[in-house]
Amino acid sequence: MKCHRLLPGALALALSVSLCACGGAPDSPSAAPAQTLEELTAGQTITSETAELTLKGVVILDAVVDENISLDAKDDSDYLCAIYNIKNTGATEDDLIPETVLSNKVFYQGKYEYTEFDQDIAGNGNAYAGHTPLPPLRDFTLYCIVEIPPEASEHPEELVLTTTLAGTAYQTAEVQNAVIFQQEALEAVGAFTSGIHEFFQTINFTISFDTEPYREAYRAAQASYDQVKDALSQLTPPPYYQEGYDALMEVAAQWEEFLTPVCALLDASDQEFAQAMSDSGDNFDAEAFDQRIDLIQTSMPFLMDTDLRSL
Repeated sequence: MKCHRLLPGALALALSVSLCACGGAPDSPSAAPAQTLEELTAGQTITSETAELTLKGVVILDAVVDENISLDAKDDSDYLCAIYNIKNTGATEDDLIPETVLSNKVFYQGKYEYTEFDQDIAGNGNAYAGHTPLPPLRDFTLYCIVEIPPEASEHPEELVLTTTLAGTAYQTAEVQNAVIFQQEALEAVGAFTSGIHEFFQTINFTISFDTEPYREAYRAAQASYDQVKDALSQLTPPPYYQEGYDALMEVAAQWEEFLTPVCALLDASDQEFAQAMSDSGDNFDAEAFDQRIDLIQTSMPFLMDTDLRSL
């Protein structure tokens, strides 16, 4: 098996994932585990002598995208991603090499088995190739990716993930199909962030004593937002993406609050319009806006394909 790992850092721009490929899904059924395994639920932590592992969520995606690499969509398979927080509780780096203590399998309908083909540490772009040990007493985001057929993706209630840590196996049936949400969010957020980006590009590069270019920029921004407002509110996120979606809707509300008082005076005098622009800018909480953008990108890294990263 070939692997590359990325250590996580402070940049909230994204969770970076790198690839390591091996193996694939079988064409024939394989027996599910005979014994009843302990349930592992989202938010639950399990431990071994040198590892602390917390399941953050299990989602099905048709493409995996982050700042450094991407797994492209395929016609014949989707990606089941088990996302963990992992911590080396040993005394040295050699006490925890994730691939040596952790493995995952997916069972569909209790008989079709799909084996893990990826283990990636998500982070800030610092690449660690091969079976790199993890520094002790630090937390990392770990992606374990299993390739599954579209038929299995359409029935997440019939999928069971088996997680084995240091020889002890657990199972979870909390699998969330995020394929439709991912596609719809990319389209809606792409249009939303593109409108914001174009607005600031226009405002920042316009130098005029005439207010008309500024009025037109606000008019275009309002029209752009009106076109995507309903699409944003109608998105239905799986639980794993709820925090990021909530931050997205807070950004949308903040943007609307920024535009509304100025757009209400698009036909007012130059003085009234200019004053509204000034007041709206003064009242805009840029720090809160940036924090929410960071949270969105951290929680939903697939949105880095949009203009979100440039806001």
